[in-house]
Amino acid sequence: MYNTAMLILYIPTINFILALGAVALFLVTIALCIDAFFCRGVYFETYIRKYAFPVITAVTAGSVVMTLVYSEYFGFVPCSLCWLQRIALYPQVLMTLIAWRVEDRMYYPLYGMGIALFGFVVAAYHYVYQHLPKEVRESVAPCLLDGSNADCADKIMSVFGFITFPLLSAVTFLFLAVVYFSLFRAEKNKAYSTQQ
Repeated sequence: MYNTAMLILYIPTINFILALGAVALFLVTIALCIDAFFCRGVYFETYIRKYAFPVITAVTAGSVVMTLVYSEYFGFVPCSLCWLQRIALYPQVLMTLIAWRVEDRMYYPLYGMGIALFGFVVAAYHYVYQHLPKEVRESVAPCLLDGSNADCADKIMSVFGFITFPLLSAVTFLFLAVVYFSLFRAEKNKAYSTQQ
């Protein structure tokens, strides 16, 4: 079990740092979206091709470590929706390392984008569910009947009044999906330009 004094000292600070990281990642995601969808990758395509693998590895590995710290070290039991998000997150670390090793820039982003979009949908649903009134939540069954005592509506963290773990997860998955899309398009553009 976890140490109560440890929770009181470290959890608020870690939550605040994670919330600031989520805001920064969201701003980067907006910039990448604007570049990818309105500017056709003019500004960031070169950087995406060069740094996508280390960035995806760092983001996914860091997210895996933080989820494990909260559940295994601090003792927070993940709910069913949290587990679905973990299922979408955990394989991406290994997938990225393998794709990086074999230099797969064409097919890997498609698989990664599919998994990231699945994780984003689950995280967005989880975030909306957490903010529904209790009467409405009781009529919707988001958690699987897995027998765990974790409630999907519990907010382990709430920073700035709106940043919770599902929002962190949604921002991370959205960022990953945009990077995968940008990497796929950059590789496709490169292949097209070499055929000309």
